[in-house]
Parts: sequence; C-alpha cells; structure tokens
Amino acid sequence: METPGMRPAAQRRNPLNSGRTASNINPYAPAADPTQAWPDQPLVGSQHRDIENREDIVLLVETFYTSAFTDDLIGPIFTEVVHMDLAAHMPIMADFWQTVLFKAGLYHRNALATHVNINAKAPLTLEHFNRWLQLWTLTVDSLFTGEKAELAKVQAHQIGGSMHRRLTGKSASNYATISLRPDSRMR
Repeated sequence: METPGMRPAAQRRNPLNSGRTASNINPYAPAADPTQAWPDQPLVGSQHRDIENREDIVLLVETFYTSAFTDDLIGPIFTEVVHMDLAAHMPIMADFWQTVLFKAGLYHRNALATHVNINAKAPLTLEHFNRWLQLWTLTVDSLFTGEKAELAKVQAHQIGGSMHRRLTGKSASNYATISLRPDSRMR
C-alpha cells in the first residue's frame, strides 16, 4: 500500500544511486528484474541472495574475471597487455571488494597507480570502463540481489568514474569546484 503523497515504489529513486555521473561513464540504473540481466545464461545457484561473506565475494570476482578475460574489448588488456595471472589476482580483488563492501581493511594497495601503469602501456578508454562496468553489473545481477549487491554496483560505478577522470587528467571528484574569479571580492 502506498502512502498518500508519495510516488509509487517503481518511481522512487534508489537511495544508493544518486543518478549523477561524470566522464560519460554509463550511469548505474538498477535492473527492473535482475534475474533477466543475462537472459541467455542460466543463473548460478537458485537462492539469489545478497553478498554476505568472503566466499560470496570470491565467487563474484572469479565469475566476473572469467567473463572479462574472454571479452573481445577488455579481455586483451588482461591477457596481452598486463599478462595477468588470474589465480594470483583473485585474492587481491577479493581483499579489495571485501574492504569496499564490508570495511574489512584488507586492501592496502594503490589501485589508481596500477591503472596508471596499465594506461601507459595501452590507453584505457571510456569504452573500456563502460564495458568493465557493464560486465560487473551483469555478473552481480546474475549471482546476487540485495543491499550489498546494489552497493557493489554503485561503488564500481563511482570508482570507475573516478579512475577514468584521473586517467584523463581531471579531478577524481565528479563535482566541479566552485571558485571566485581572481578580481572578485566579497563586498
């Protein structure tokens, strides 16, 4: 039952999604039916619950990177540019996402520096970031649903936007700084 004066639930804004974007990163929009995110592939597992622990995070990152490695657009970055050892990379990414989602404090590296080095070898374009985000969102939706699953998608879009802005020489913030002209003074 809807409260008088409130918009219907389908029209209310997701509290985790501000709708703001920067750097032309595709905005995150929650799927109306996450079970239809990848209609040509069956869901992994039948429970479709929220991300709850490290095992869930490991499943998420392993599923994502398996897909990313074979992707025509971003796969070559992992396989031909970085020559990534997927088995060695998984614990690092699990630490990262466990820290992002559960504030575990396990990730102590500099993700931006890593991507600056990759960008120096092969420029990471807007299309690369958008494809990464598309695959990440589809993977999350194919495995999980709930608050942490939504947070994983929102955070990925925020991190991706920030990283893309930094790699293109802009501020990490998606907000423009307001400043006064040098000749203006408060009166």
